Amino acid sequence: MANLPPGNFDEEDLVDLEFDQERMRKDYAPSRREKLRSFTVICLIFNRSIGSGIFATPAKILQGTNSVGVNIVFWAIGGFLTLCGTLVWLEFGLSIPREYVDGKERAVPRSGGEKNYLEWVLRRPKFLATCMYGIVFIILGNLSGNAIAFGRYVLLAAGHDDPQRGPVIGLAIAALTIVALLHAISRRGGILVNNLFAILKVGILLTIIILGFAVRGGRNFNKEAPRPIGSSLKPSDTFASSAKGLASYTSTFLYVLYTYSGFEQPFYVLSEVHQPRKYFARAVIPALGILTVLFVLVNIAYVCVVPLEVILKPENAGVDITSMFFELVFGNDTAKHVMQAFVAFSILGNLIVMTFTAARVKQEIAKEGILPKSLWLATAKTTPTAQLLARITKRKGELELINGKEHLEQSPMAALALHWVSSVFLIAVTSRLKPNDSYNFLVSLYAYVIISVMGFFTSLGLLYAKYIRKDFVSQKPSFGGPTAAIVYCVCNAFFLITAFLTPPNHRARATSVMPNYVVPIVGLSSVLWGVIWWLGLKLVMKQRGQRLVVTRTPYCDKGDDKGEWVLRYEIIDHVWRAESEAGSIRMVQRHDG
Repeated sequence: MANLPPGNFDEEDLVDLEFDQERMRKDYAPSRREKLRSFTVICLIFNRSIGSGIFATPAKILQGTNSVGVNIVFWAIGGFLTLCGTLVWLEFGLSIPREYVDGKERAVPRSGGEKNYLEWVLRRPKFLATCMYGIVFIILGNLSGNAIAFGRYVLLAAGHDDPQRGPVIGLAIAALTIVALLHAISRRGGILVNNLFAILKVGILLTIIILGFAVRGGRNFNKEAPRPIGSSLKPSDTFASSAKGLASYTSTFLYVLYTYSGFEQPFYVLSEVHQPRKYFARAVIPALGILTVLFVLVNIAYVCVVPLEVILKPENAGVDITSMFFELVFGNDTAKHVMQAFVAFSILGNLIVMTFTAARVKQEIAKEGILPKSLWLATAKTTPTAQLLARITKRKGELELINGKEHLEQSPMAALALHWVSSVFLIAVTSRLKPNDSYNFLVSLYAYVIISVMGFFTSLGLLYAKYIRKDFVSQKPSFGGPTAAIVYCVCNAFFLITAFLTPPNHRARATSVMPNYVVPIVGLSSVLWGVIWWLGLKLVMKQRGQRLVVTRTPYCDKGDDKGEWVLRYEIIDHVWRAESEAGSIRMVQRHDG
């Protein structure tokens, strides 16, 4: 990324640049009224984290570990590890990238999440970090597994006890399509729907907690049957029948990390957040604390009603604990099907938030020029809803005037299409598996690669930049010091290695149709996908006798955000230059900083 040289630059300085539509794009950040506030940041985390994970995976963890106590401890530890990862992301996100504005080098928060952090740590060779992260995220950075779970739960709620592949896949693709269209039609509408889903999901969790503890306290909601007696919560009983073998624990713990993975979502859209230096950490950290408490209490509520021996029955291997919970509480299939409908609703919320954030990461990847038609994929378009409102109201209140031109709400429509294609691609790849096996495989792969592999390299990169290379300048306050990064790095390294072990308990395995080591092999090989892509890009440059030069010229402003420097817009320039000319440009860029 090329920055403005040190100095004070007005908007007219950028307007006067020779603008070539064939190779250049101007990408606007949202206006001040469109910026995401703290409540929306919290809702992004809640809507992403409360989904298929907390409803479907507790049964998988209990079946893999044979222990109520271990399950509850896992959810508490998962919250702690997620907090460590969040502190690493905050350290990076509020400190880099750094831009020359007003004559000084300043931290200007930027969307893209760990893409920006890994690029900053691994600056040479050019494009390598972008390819290693970008290609993996383009392929795996989606919730195709959750889309399959959505189709499965819709059919379960409709009374189909054994959903078949065809209808499940059809519903999954339909959900992905509707969600992508929602964000393409209206950015503001997508955010409002996201917030609504988050509120309702928290309500669902609170309902489960209240029902579980009420039943434990002696309340019987089913007048035609005795009150259900759940598992014992005495410490001597909860850990009495734990599974044997380290692999049974580590493989199931990945499901906990997958459920907590919503913490990255606001970082993917950080340049769209209002006053991130002041409010962002205040929103993210409490949100994770609330989420951890809710998840631990929900898991206690589950076992207050559902006995462990019921969960461990072979016939319940593919049944989620939420369905069993409501069936036992109310004693009829109607309550179970209603809850399955709510779970499907909750999973749809996952798809909404991930489509919103991941599409913007893919737009940021395209801005670096490593993809075919990169400029097209990087270009945002005015949403149809914004155009319609502007015509109806015929007033400037819906607009922001920049350079005398009307700037309306925009959405990365091409990047949304790319996100949809990658999601459907993974569904197609796993279409021969049973829906439950397909879900488990895709969830395990996402957890292994996007959470553990990227989490390991990001936390390791922070430690390297701060304590070995010593060129990382943290913005005050510093988050967590080295402790959070060390804990997150070591734990992820541990999970990456132990994932190769085969659990003696077959229920702890990712799927019933393939060996457990398939997920880590595919996951670790994903790093090579980017290296191969980078080598291909170098080969294209060599054959053309030219080098791809990518320049991203930012315009930063602090007038609208009470003293915080934020990105207003940037000009992206992709041009192929002869070797000698490209070398001269690189020398100038190094001289300018």
